[in-house]
Amino acid sequence: MRTNGRIAQSLLRRSLVSSPIRPYLGPRLPPSTLRPTPQIRLYSQIIRRGPSSSSTPGHPSNTEYSDSTVYALSYISRVIRYILYGILTLGGVSLATFEGLHLYVEKVCIASPSRDGFDDPYGWVGENVGWTGGLKGGTDPRLGQKARHALRGAWICQEWGAGGSASSTLSKSNSFHPDYVAVKGMIGTSAQEEGRQTIDRGYELAEEFINLAINEARKRGLVFPPNLTSSSSTSNLPPKDHENTHGVPQGDPAVLDLLLLKAGILERINTTDSLLHAKDLYQQVLSSMNHAQDEQHLHNQARIMRLAGKIGDLSARTGYADNALRWWGWGLEKAGINMDRGNSTISEVVKEVKEESKSWFGFGGSKKPQLQPEASPVNLPPSSTTELTPAILRASISLLVSASAHLATTSSLISASSLQSQALSLIPSVSPTTTSPEASLHATWLQQRTALLKLYQASILHAQHLKSTSDGPLKLITESQSLSEQVISTLPAIPTPKSSALVGPAKLLRRDALLTGAEASYTRGVFLERSSPTLSGEDKAHTLEQAIECFERAMALNVLESGVEKKGEDELGQGEDWNKYWRGYVRVKGKLGGLVEPPAKAA
Repeated sequence: MRTNGRIAQSLLRRSLVSSPIRPYLGPRLPPSTLRPTPQIRLYSQIIRRGPSSSSTPGHPSNTEYSDSTVYALSYISRVIRYILYGILTLGGVSLATFEGLHLYVEKVCIASPSRDGFDDPYGWVGENVGWTGGLKGGTDPRLGQKARHALRGAWICQEWGAGGSASSTLSKSNSFHPDYVAVKGMIGTSAQEEGRQTIDRGYELAEEFINLAINEARKRGLVFPPNLTSSSSTSNLPPKDHENTHGVPQGDPAVLDLLLLKAGILERINTTDSLLHAKDLYQQVLSSMNHAQDEQHLHNQARIMRLAGKIGDLSARTGYADNALRWWGWGLEKAGINMDRGNSTISEVVKEVKEESKSWFGFGGSKKPQLQPEASPVNLPPSSTTELTPAILRASISLLVSASAHLATTSSLISASSLQSQALSLIPSVSPTTTSPEASLHATWLQQRTALLKLYQASILHAQHLKSTSDGPLKLITESQSLSEQVISTLPAIPTPKSSALVGPAKLLRRDALLTGAEASYTRGVFLERSSPTLSGEDKAHTLEQAIECFERAMALNVLESGVEKKGEDELGQGEDWNKYWRGYVRVKGKLGGLVEPPAKAA
């Protein structure tokens, strides 16, 4: 037994020595501190795989295919969402900008009230261009959104143009406006000049927009005035008094505004066909308004007179001089004023114009009439002037200015001088005591027309006494230049807030004042230049220096009127008037240089 025990102990010692795992004889550790030891696998226990299973990858499973498809679809959907978000954002911004621009035009640019009313003593509201909104301004909601957007688009194209590429010869030469001819005195234009003119694309687009608005108004059932009959359109004569058989205008006021807007655009296009079409539209509107002669529509009288002046101007520009004189005379009769043409009837004046036009081109007729002294001013009774309202007074003076300018261009100098004196007699010599903006603008308007009439009188008096050394024309033109400078300095002080009824008339008055001031300065410079040969020494040099200053002032005012100071120096000197002033400046500058530094005599 002892032998077996010893053998067991020796085997136990050998197993403990040879075994790699030795018992831990230290204190027992808690179970949480014990770390599992990896079991050592024998080499024989490792399962060896063949080379085919490790060298070539296996086919992807259906799960891997579905994951790739979902990822691609998710990526494409995100791209599409971003594109849609960008399109919606861009569309929203564009729509907001578009509607914001139209809202600005509606609430600011065309917000001035139009059409005469009883609470407008000076009649400035009736002289504003009506965009169908009436006294509220803007556009008429009855036209619908399509027509209202078209009207705003017409205003944008008319005022801002159709873009930089749509330039025109007409816009570069002169800033043409329907009333421009009344200020310049150039009523007629030759057919050759009209053929060379380029139509502004902005005006063409504006006409298309207005035609769209007119068609929408027809669809909505707005009442249009009757078209002109063939007999009335052929004769183009003013209506007779017995033709007024209705008490209200034949046509919706918004429709009349649309027709007047189209006529104004056609005037700006300034071709023979467009001028004839514009004249027919003005005559159609006047025929409609002329039927309203009751007490409820007495405020339309000044508007009818202005329309008669428009038709007269267009008749003269399209070659119907006799009809033009009849229209101007008919408009003055509305105010109880008869045209004074040097004690001659209107038929005699028309006959005189026809005879002088024949002799002018050398196809027979009488000889050139002898020049007669200047006609004496016409003194009207005080009641004839004081009874006229401010609006009718301005319309009457405008008619006389247009008629006198037309007669002057046809060499009827005596008749033209009589009409100018008659217009000056209508202007009161005492300024109004009220200091309201409407009264101030009215007084400034009368002052500007006085300067214009004195300019015309000086030109006619100079033409009547070409060989005379009288200083009468120089005195008149000096007064005209001084009055023009006063008007130009007064205009910035007239308060004209946005959306006020005075904004439009004030802008037109500023343009007229700058044009008149430029022409008066240029004419005075020419008169001084022509009077210099009769002088000698320092007086001659001083006179030429004054002429140079006049030409410089004329060029400066022309730049202000054309707005070149806002566009850049590259466009300076592109207008016909500016070139005319520049030629006068260079001519007199050369004369003064030759006078101060005479050429050296050859030895």
